[in-house]
Amino acid sequence: MRRVSKLAVTVVASLAILAAMVWFVGFRRTGQALLDAGAVAFGALGALMLLVLVLQTAAWATLGRAAGHKPPFRTLLGGSVVGMAGNIMTPSTYLGGEPAKVVYLGRRAGLPYQEVAGVVLLGKYLEFLSFLLFIGGSTVAATVGFRGVLFRPPNLALGVTVLALAGLAVGACLLLWLSLSRRWKPLTRIVGWLTHLPVKREWFGRLHGKTRNVEELCSRVFHGQGWAVVPALAFYALTHAAVFLKPLTFFALGWGLELGGADLALLFLATQVLLSVQLTPSGVGTLDGGLFALVAFTSIPVAPHQLAAYLLCLRFWDVPVVAVGAALAGRVGVGLLSRRHAANPAKPPPPRRVE
Repeated sequence: MRRVSKLAVTVVASLAILAAMVWFVGFRRTGQALLDAGAVAFGALGALMLLVLVLQTAAWATLGRAAGHKPPFRTLLGGSVVGMAGNIMTPSTYLGGEPAKVVYLGRRAGLPYQEVAGVVLLGKYLEFLSFLLFIGGSTVAATVGFRGVLFRPPNLALGVTVLALAGLAVGACLLLWLSLSRRWKPLTRIVGWLTHLPVKREWFGRLHGKTRNVEELCSRVFHGQGWAVVPALAFYALTHAAVFLKPLTFFALGWGLELGGADLALLFLATQVLLSVQLTPSGVGTLDGGLFALVAFTSIPVAPHQLAAYLLCLRFWDVPVVAVGAALAGRVGVGLLSRRHAANPAKPPPPRRVE
């Protein structure tokens, strides 16, 4: 009951923030912008979201086969929907839904949780590697395209921040690849440090062993089944390409706006940074405020009411993902926002025929 009440408060607060954004732009102008954009632009965003889910599932299936897992593609697609729904509803759009995703597949396909977690962890490493490459490339494109804006007062701090992000992305990319190639176990080491805390030593001790097994499987697949790494990385790169093209598709189909590479790069960069610390579902409020400020201080040729229409369409397509993800998770007894399953999942059922 407490979890439901907390979720209800979060949803109501998010809707209030969304209504405030529309009020700021103007209800009539926003509504007219939605009508002007048309069904084609609206449907294109939904198609791109579906494409992202299919590509993520293809990458997961490739890595799963390398680990000896052979559940049907539609079962994996259901897990991807559950994971994305969790990511939309939790404070980080990159990690929040992964525990529910692991438990969902474990229960649907009768696979050991630690094996599923090892494959999911390797997938997140490769997805993050691809993401960092896109962040680095977007930062370079945005810096070159907006050098006259970013490196002059009052936007000098923003320009320095963009360059710092580029450096961090390149450094993190190299560190991640080095970690995979050298068989390092960073998560195991972190949990190992936690075992020295004066609280919950037994629990952290059990978690330490499970984490080590997960990272060992991740490393074994990466080194022993290298044929799966390149196509999986390519699938993840295509998912980021689809996300990168969302604003181009919507604004071109809706109003015939021509966004350049630097415009798209800066929008992609800002969106991903803002969603990494989303405080509300789908980043309602933080994402809106950040993108409105970005458009106001740069020369991106998008009007406020057009940007509001774009954000509303994005949130509309989040709703069916969350609804379907919650329904799929509920069918196997996985609480989408519950930490209990992630911290101490029950033993998975014996293998059964999956649908």
